[in-house]
Amino acid sequence: MKARKILIAVGAGIAFLLCLAGFVVAYRAYAESSKIKATLGDTARELEKIYNENPFPNSTNVAVLRSDTVWTTNWYQSLVGELRKAALPNETPSSSGFKQRLQDASVELYKKAASEEGKVLPDGFAFGFDRYLGSSSHMPKPENVRRLTVQLLMVEAITLEILDSHVTELSRIERDIFDGDSGETPTATGRHHAAATGAVAAPVAGVADSRYAGQHFAFAFTADEKALAEVLGRLAKMPMFVVVTELKIDRVERGLRQRPEKVAGETEKTKPVVLSPSQRMVSGPEIATQLKIQMQVDVYTFEGV
Repeated sequence: MKARKILIAVGAGIAFLLCLAGFVVAYRAYAESSKIKATLGDTARELEKIYNENPFPNSTNVAVLRSDTVWTTNWYQSLVGELRKAALPNETPSSSGFKQRLQDASVELYKKAASEEGKVLPDGFAFGFDRYLGSSSHMPKPENVRRLTVQLLMVEAITLEILDSHVTELSRIERDIFDGDSGETPTATGRHHAAATGAVAAPVAGVADSRYAGQHFAFAFTADEKALAEVLGRLAKMPMFVVVTELKIDRVERGLRQRPEKVAGETEKTKPVVLSPSQRMVSGPEIATQLKIQMQVDVYTFEGV
């Protein structure tokens, strides 16, 4: 009888332990499922929130995006096309070919200036290439021809824009001086010479980078305010990448004309003729103020565009 009670007690203890283990396992499974359920609930609520915000574009927005894409693509292609126009020339002319090109360009620019009123270009104007124009001109070295050709194309394009702006006079052009003889100081035709003549000077070296190259020029001209504004506007709209880095403006001083001792019709016996205000007027609001402009310009070209 006693053994039976012991056996029952042991069985009851084992059954209790099994029940306890089952309860622990069930509780852990319930806790895990509750955690998963809570996570799924949070995810569902987040998805519902995103869905209610409607992040997907409607048909109107899709049309706008497509239009913007087309505009951006066309703008990019247009930009690349404009940069190609300012790219470095693929073919480099010979030394004699450059001189002929320079002479032809100077003739055409003189013809353009002659179509304007007044004397826009002074006699013997060489457009910054004094070394290669005229009876005592030099032949450029072959290694300098490529850069000289680039400079000529830039000077020609900018000069045409200045002439089309109806300036009063284009008095001087300076370019980067890199092509002097070994015994010649580059600044002899650059900074020092310009300082002595009162003209604006250009630096000796140009701007360079692995992705682009730059040439520096300086222009001195006389114009009224309207013509100056037109020059700046035209340079900003050029296909070439032109940057005006410095602009110095001085007003041209105008002297008053001296009144002649005798006016037509006046004699010693007659009373002096009194001039009307319009006849006495030698300057005034109707006469545009002339300005002396010294302009520094950088022109960039892009390789591989």
